[in-house]
Amino acid sequence: MTDRSVAVIGGGISGLAAAHHLLDAGASVTVFESASTLGGKIASATVDGIALPTAPDAFLARQPQVIDLATELGLGDQLIAPTAREARIARGTVLHPLPPNLLGIPTDIDALQASELISPEGVSRAALDLDAADDRPDGDESVGALVRRRLGDEVLEYLVDPLLGGINAGDSDQLSALSGVPQVGAARALAPSLIEAVRMLRARATPNPEAPVFLTPIGGLQALIDALDHRIRQDATVRCDTAATIAGTPQAWTVNGQGFDHVIVATPAAPASNLLDHLAPSTATEIRKIESSSVALVLLVLPPDSIDLHHSISGVLVPRLEGRTITAVSIATHKWPHLTSDGRIVLRVSVGRRTKTAWLDLDDAQLVDAITSDLAELIGLRDEPIATHVTRWMDALPQYDVDHAQRVERIENGLAQEAPGIHLAGPMLRGLGLPACVGGGRAAAAQALQ
Repeated sequence: MTDRSVAVIGGGISGLAAAHHLLDAGASVTVFESASTLGGKIASATVDGIALPTAPDAFLARQPQVIDLATELGLGDQLIAPTAREARIARGTVLHPLPPNLLGIPTDIDALQASELISPEGVSRAALDLDAADDRPDGDESVGALVRRRLGDEVLEYLVDPLLGGINAGDSDQLSALSGVPQVGAARALAPSLIEAVRMLRARATPNPEAPVFLTPIGGLQALIDALDHRIRQDATVRCDTAATIAGTPQAWTVNGQGFDHVIVATPAAPASNLLDHLAPSTATEIRKIESSSVALVLLVLPPDSIDLHHSISGVLVPRLEGRTITAVSIATHKWPHLTSDGRIVLRVSVGRRTKTAWLDLDDAQLVDAITSDLAELIGLRDEPIATHVTRWMDALPQYDVDHAQRVERIENGLAQEAPGIHLAGPMLRGLGLPACVGGGRAAAAQALQ
């Protein structure tokens, strides 16, 4: 137990995980959040009477951080897996099954050919990887450079990039293989052949093939935020609608005039750099170099029997080269049948990538029109939506460019020298997924407790 006092600036999942960990250790905690509610990008909206997530709807189950947190909060027995798990990739108006893969990197050439997603020439090009010479460079490289070199352009553009685009809204030709897709970075070290390396990585991991890939609490991720909110407000001070300012010295940090032993900054990169400008200028400059992408999540509630997809299909990914507005569509009522009991269909449509920004010029009505036009061609949408909801997440997803790990090291080392006692958490550092955010929040709390 400790009598340490810690300010947590930012009430998203990273900051809340940090606060929860600090409270368990007996620290005195004050959470500062500029919005009116806690949760950050884990939020929900009621559309046609249905409570729906407006950003992520689940978390990766094969990493323990969120499961552990949910268990600590009494939600461990309320985690459910999606019932539909078969995604498709659109090429033209044909929806192709995903061949066996790890983040888009195929593990079976015969299955890749059978999917008919990649042309015979593209499959032959990918097969060359199995016998090509070892050409692994020292250090980091982009996912695009790696996959184009080993498997060819077509596999990158129609298999790898659509999957990664749905995760980080980025550009594979800029995305770090080591930081942006750590599994790919780990695989790269195992063998010259990328296909063989991915096979080896999967064999080493030996996951239970029946185990769910994704989980969410009954009631959605909002239930996790609500439980964190309730737990934190029991023992911490929570100040929403409050812009924070850090002042003082390492011996006496203050946030909005109140003294603290340590400060955890768990905000996006831009506000973090602004907070640190006058305290750690070199660190703030490095943080400001982390670029971000803007995205939209559009919810559509449709009448029954409005689309032509089998209930086993969870969603459709759309490659950039298809030139469509949407990046992906998730059929929420296929994944989570409990959402409706009267046959209404709920779609969650993702829009926007680092290199796809034309949607920013559309108002909400125009954006919905563009989306429904795409959906009519891709999944046979026949009816107008009963209700819609548009959430625009501006500069929401940090981009991990090549050598991002070195930048993070400079940021953390620089902050320790310029402003000891101030710590960072959040997706700008080591991962966009909820397990990484929770793990990062706990790590920052552990630093403050040392």
